[in-house]
Amino acid sequence: MESILPFIRLYCTLIQGLVILIGYFITFITTDLLIKKIILNGKEKIDVDGDGNVDQKDEKIIRDGYIIGKCENIIIITFVLAGEVTGLALIFAAKNLARQKDINDNAGFFLAGTMINFTATLLLAFVIKYILAFIPA
Repeated sequence: MESILPFIRLYCTLIQGLVILIGYFITFITTDLLIKKIILNGKEKIDVDGDGNVDQKDEKIIRDGYIIGKCENIIIITFVLAGEVTGLALIFAAKNLARQKDINDNAGFFLAGTMINFTATLLLAFVIKYILAFIPA
C-alpha cells in the first residue's frame, strides 16, 4: 500500500481526471440500464405518445429522450463537481421548454424518466466527488 502513495501523489491530477472520466461513463451506463428496466420495462418499442400505435414518432421521442438524458448526466455531474448544486434547476427549466408538448401528452412517462435519471446521476455524482476527496491535491 505504501508503494502506491508516491505514485498517487505524483500523478494526482491524472488520477482525478481518470476518476471523473470513469464516473461519467459509469453514470451513462447505469442510468441507461435503469431507464430501460424501470421505464421501458425491457421493451425495445413502446407507445410513448399514447396514440395507440408504436411507430417512428415513438422511436424518435425515445431517441431524443436518450440524448437529452445523457446531456442531463453531463450537466448534473459537472455542476456537482463544481459545487454549483443550485444550478441543477436549469435542467428542469430547459427540459420543460424543450419537451413541453411531449410532457403534456404523457407527463407521467417523462416525469418518471427525468426523476430516475436525475436521482441516479445525482447520487453517482456525489460518489465521484466523495472518491475525489481521497485523492491528494
